Amino acid sequence: MKAKRKLSKILAILMSACMLLTMGSVSFAVEDDVDIEYDVIGDVDDLKAQLIINAIIGVPDNGFIGIAPASLACLFGHSIGRANVVETTHRHWSTSPRCRQITYDVRYCTRSSCNHIASMTQISNVRIPCCK
Repeated sequence: MKAKRKLSKILAILMSACMLLTMGSVSFAVEDDVDIEYDVIGDVDDLKAQLIINAIIGVPDNGFIGIAPASLACLFGHSIGRANVVETTHRHWSTSPRCRQITYDVRYCTRSSCNHIASMTQISNVRIPCCK
């Protein structure tokens, strides 16, 4: 009976050690290893694309504002365009599949002097296999 109890204690300690090790496998990768790519899909010029990416990243004073009108060109209304932005984070997780892909639907004013963003909606957030 004592041998059985001793064996169960040893097994319990081994199981808890294994569970502790497997908990780390769900963690995020180290920040230095993470590589983020942004692909803007749609008819967007380079300046607007950079402003949209800055808005997604959350850069303060990114140029886009959420109120109207932003310029005299939009005094009677905005010319709203639409683009999709795909954010791919390589090596986000430590287990396979390692990459995360987030897709945003962005509606913005297409006029050159206006930096109005109408809406930015996250469409999907999926885990994908990585090539990097």
